[in-house]
Amino acid sequence: MTLHHVRCAFSLLLGAAILSAAPLLAGQPSTPVTAVVLPEGRYSKVAIREMGREAAHILKQSGVSLRWRIGIPAQSVSGTLVVVKLVGRCDMDGSPAFLVPGPLGWSHEVDGRMLPFSNLACDNLRGAVDSAITDGNQVRGNVLLGRAMGRVLAHELYHIVADTSVHGHDGVAQSAFTPRELTSGPLELGASETTAMQNGLVRAR
Repeated sequence: MTLHHVRCAFSLLLGAAILSAAPLLAGQPSTPVTAVVLPEGRYSKVAIREMGREAAHILKQSGVSLRWRIGIPAQSVSGTLVVVKLVGRCDMDGSPAFLVPGPLGWSHEVDGRMLPFSNLACDNLRGAVDSAITDGNQVRGNVLLGRAMGRVLAHELYHIVADTSVHGHDGVAQSAFTPRELTSGPLELGASETTAMQNGLVRAR
């Protein structure tokens, strides 16, 4: 058994063009995916709420109805269950963060199959967000952190639902993001990645 990590990283390139997502076919039911979020350290409730909202918005066109909760659920959940570990400190309160090279998130792959486990590197995400903030507003900082977390979460869920380690050329499925792509403007799934997720949902039924 060979374990690999599929990583999403920082990019030093300028933002790329974004492909429009393929629409969800009329009458096609959405499939529930529950992200169980396990914080390793401090976190902002504002950031977590924005993370879920942003990821749900991005994934909606693929047929995924995203739900999220903090901690292991007390009872079984319907649909697909994905465990998301938040590594490091996930808030913008207090001391500043620094932009450093390294992965923003990663998912786990065994023998060519994606496992339903992802990690978000909050300290690296904090550094990216801090570099994009100019007014020092901590509340706004936590909203932007949540937006960045949601975009990386959507990226990792693309890998898991589509059961692929392949990255897209543009949009959420690309292999690396700039701080600006993480925090401002729209960022969506490309049409081919949306189709891959829809096919993955069909195979999982």
